[in-house]
Amino acid sequence: MTRSILAVILALTAFSAPAFAACPSDSMPSDMQRAYVEGIQAALAEHGFRPGKADGKMGPNTRSAIRAYQKAAKLPVDGCASKELLDHLNFAQPKVYAR
Repeated sequence: MTRSILAVILALTAFSAPAFAACPSDSMPSDMQRAYVEGIQAALAEHGFRPGKADGKMGPNTRSAIRAYQKAAKLPVDGCASKELLDHLNFAQPKVYAR
Protein backbone atom coordinates (compact mmCIF):
# COMPACT_ATOMS: atom_id res chain seq x y z
CA MET A 1 0.00 0.00 0.00
CA THR A 2 2.72 2.46 0.99
CA ARG A 3 4.70 1.69 -2.15
CA SER A 4 1.73 2.30 -4.42
CA ILE A 5 0.98 5.62 -2.72
CA LEU A 6 4.64 6.62 -3.06
CA ALA A 7 4.60 5.62 -6.74
CA VAL A 8 1.50 7.75 -7.36
CA ILE A 9 3.05 10.75 -5.60
CA LEU A 10 6.28 10.41 -7.60
CA ALA A 11 4.35 10.10 -10.87
CA LEU A 12 2.25 13.18 -10.12
CA THR A 13 5.27 15.30 -9.23
CA ALA A 14 7.14 14.16 -12.34
CA PHE A 15 4.27 15.21 -14.60
CA SER A 16 3.66 18.50 -12.83
CA ALA A 17 7.30 19.67 -13.08
CA PRO A 18 8.05 22.19 -15.82
CA ALA A 19 9.34 20.73 -19.09
CA PHE A 20 12.29 23.13 -19.06
CA ALA A 21 14.16 25.13 -16.50
CA ALA A 22 13.54 28.85 -16.36
CA CYS A 23 16.31 31.12 -17.57
CA PRO A 24 18.11 33.25 -14.96
CA SER A 25 17.34 36.30 -17.11
CA ASP A 26 13.61 35.72 -16.55
CA SER A 27 13.98 37.35 -13.13
CA MET A 28 15.67 40.50 -14.51
CA PRO A 29 13.75 43.77 -14.73
CA SER A 30 11.97 43.83 -18.10
CA ASP A 31 13.98 46.79 -19.45
CA MET A 32 17.27 45.09 -18.63
CA GLN A 33 16.14 41.77 -20.13
CA ARG A 34 14.97 43.55 -23.30
CA ALA A 35 18.36 45.28 -23.63
CA TYR A 36 20.27 41.99 -23.24
CA VAL A 37 18.01 40.19 -25.72
CA GLU A 38 18.32 43.02 -28.27
CA GLY A 39 22.12 43.05 -27.93
CA ILE A 40 22.24 39.27 -28.28
CA GLN A 41 19.98 39.38 -31.33
CA ALA A 42 22.20 41.97 -33.02
CA ALA A 43 25.39 40.02 -32.23
CA LEU A 44 23.86 36.71 -33.37
CA ALA A 45 22.87 38.33 -36.67
CA GLU A 46 26.45 39.63 -37.13
CA HIS A 47 27.67 36.06 -36.59
CA GLY A 48 25.20 34.67 -39.15
CA PHE A 49 22.82 32.89 -36.76
CA ARG A 50 19.60 34.59 -37.96
CA PRO A 51 17.65 35.38 -34.77
CA GLY A 52 15.11 37.54 -36.58
CA LYS A 53 14.57 41.23 -36.00
CA ALA A 54 16.54 42.79 -33.12
CA ASP A 55 13.44 43.83 -31.17
CA GLY A 56 14.41 42.71 -27.67
CA LYS A 57 11.70 40.02 -27.60
CA MET A 58 12.58 36.42 -26.86
CA GLY A 59 10.82 34.57 -29.66
CA PRO A 60 11.34 31.11 -31.15
CA ASN A 61 13.83 32.33 -33.78
CA THR A 62 15.94 34.05 -31.14
CA ARG A 63 15.89 31.02 -28.83
CA SER A 64 16.80 28.73 -31.75
CA ALA A 65 19.65 31.02 -32.82
CA ILE A 66 20.95 31.15 -29.23
CA ARG A 67 20.94 27.35 -29.04
CA ALA A 68 22.72 27.07 -32.39
CA TYR A 69 25.38 29.55 -31.26
CA GLN A 70 25.82 27.82 -27.90
CA LYS A 71 26.27 24.48 -29.65
CA ALA A 72 28.76 25.90 -32.19
CA ALA A 73 30.71 27.66 -29.41
CA LYS A 74 30.71 24.50 -27.27
CA LEU A 75 28.79 26.24 -24.48
CA PRO A 76 26.05 24.63 -22.36
CA VAL A 77 22.95 24.68 -24.57
CA ASP A 78 20.03 26.19 -22.66
CA GLY A 79 18.63 28.77 -25.10
CA CYS A 80 18.78 31.50 -22.45
CA ALA A 81 19.72 35.12 -23.00
CA SER A 82 22.29 36.22 -20.42
CA LYS A 83 25.06 38.69 -19.80
CA GLU A 84 27.54 35.82 -20.12
CA LEU A 85 26.19 34.92 -23.55
CA LEU A 86 26.35 38.54 -24.72
CA ASP A 87 29.92 38.81 -23.44
CA HIS A 88 30.86 35.59 -25.24
CA LEU A 89 29.36 36.84 -28.48
CA ASN A 90 31.23 40.14 -28.24
CA PHE A 91 34.57 39.18 -26.73
CA ALA A 92 35.37 35.47 -27.20
CA GLN A 93 38.27 34.65 -29.48
CA PRO A 94 38.23 33.10 -31.98
CA LYS A 95 34.83 34.34 -33.13
CA VAL A 96 32.15 31.71 -33.78
CA TYR A 97 30.14 32.03 -36.98
CA ALA A 98 27.22 30.07 -38.44
CA ARG A 99 28.06 27.67 -41.22
